[in-house]
Amino acid sequence: MPDDPSIIENIPDGAKVVSLVAENIRRLRERAGMSLRELATLAQVSTSTLSNIEAATGNPGVQTLVHISGALGVPFSELVVPHEPDVEVQRADEGVVVKAEGLAFESRLLIAASGRSVTEVYWTSMEPGDTYEAGPHLPGVNETVIVVHGRMRTGPVGAEVELGPGDRASFAADQSHSYTALAKGTRMVLVLSYR
Repeated sequence: MPDDPSIIENIPDGAKVVSLVAENIRRLRERAGMSLRELATLAQVSTSTLSNIEAATGNPGVQTLVHISGALGVPFSELVVPHEPDVEVQRADEGVVVKAEGLAFESRLLIAASGRSVTEVYWTSMEPGDTYEAGPHLPGVNETVIVVHGRMRTGPVGAEVELGPGDRASFAADQSHSYTALAKGTRMVLVLSYR
């Protein structure tokens, strides 16, 4: 028995598993803003081994994947199960509220982020009848949509959510996503964060 058994031993259709692992590792590495070399160093594997795994030409061992998941800061299962798009929603009445004593001033925390990144903020308007379908952005790009007026449906294709005034949705934009206005005069703030 090898010291580091392969993940596809005794698994029917092992090629699909290897392809799934390759896709998950590449997606998670790019989302973390790491190069192949950086992840390989943290995971204590060679760059060529990691490159082969991401190209789905390698047959990674369990211990290798444990090291990679640790270096990425994700559970082992994140590498071996199909990825479902994550959409985080904050409704208009949710979140931390800060009020100034004695003043009619109220502020609701929508997003708190730190680290090295570039952020773009857009004021956007839409009218019912059209759906704007956006292709995937570069890996590591995250979008946040905050509806100011009207109603809309947005998110990764197949995982769209409906939002009303004050609602927020955040999702990874390295996959196809869409925007559909559901009410006249829909206005929103669109924030793109690049790692």
